[in-house]
Amino acid sequence: MRQTIWQDKWISLYNPEHEHTNIFYASVKGIKGEQVVDHGPKNVHRILYEESLRYITKKINAVDVGCRDGEFTRYLQWSFNHVYCFDYRARKQFPMNIDLTKNKVSHYTYALGDSITREYASGRGNFRSRTVDPRWPKKKTKIYTLDYFNLVDINLIKIDVDGMDEEVIKGAVKTIEKYKPIIIIEELESDNGTPNHNGVELIKTFGYKVAYLHKSPGLIHKDYIMVPKNIII
Repeated sequence: MRQTIWQDKWISLYNPEHEHTNIFYASVKGIKGEQVVDHGPKNVHRILYEESLRYITKKINAVDVGCRDGEFTRYLQWSFNHVYCFDYRARKQFPMNIDLTKNKVSHYTYALGDSITREYASGRGNFRSRTVDPRWPKKKTKIYTLDYFNLVDINLIKIDVDGMDEEVIKGAVKTIEKYKPIIIIEELESDNGTPNHNGVELIKTFGYKVAYLHKSPGLIHKDYIMVPKNIII
């Protein structure tokens, strides 16, 4: 499967001196250009990463679904041999935050769901959001299942797809059942006005339980770390 091809001008902006600092480049709504945001100890991605390490016994491969600018990938690459990243939007900030020269990270510009198809995308975090980004090209985007990639030795899966988590999980059943990875999942309290808490409940049917819950003040989502029931928490 073809990986994302990044422009050299974005790759060249990566600064290795920033890797283990709080510096992170992100696209901020309503602001043009790259913004430096604080990825200090109180950053939700850092909190979830550090909390998940308590339950991980193997650190071979990880999957980041909805990787955006690399908010979570930057931490996963510290611990895992390889990280497979999926986001149908190839955001230029990703190669600015992630060292792509070490061949530890693979990025695929595809959406993940419960079937292999093509659909028109919204250009938003939720592939099927009713609010369409007018700048997004009006062309169909490829959707694959995670199982299609036949990834091996998966020890952690992180899912942040703004309400499409249930479809992503249904397309990853074989991978989850075979490797029993730690799963980090974001669930919105509302998705386009419709309550959506199905992702966590679906994962529980595979023999998982909630090990950790993080609720950021003022935000409409919750983040869960889910582990197989046999893991002591």
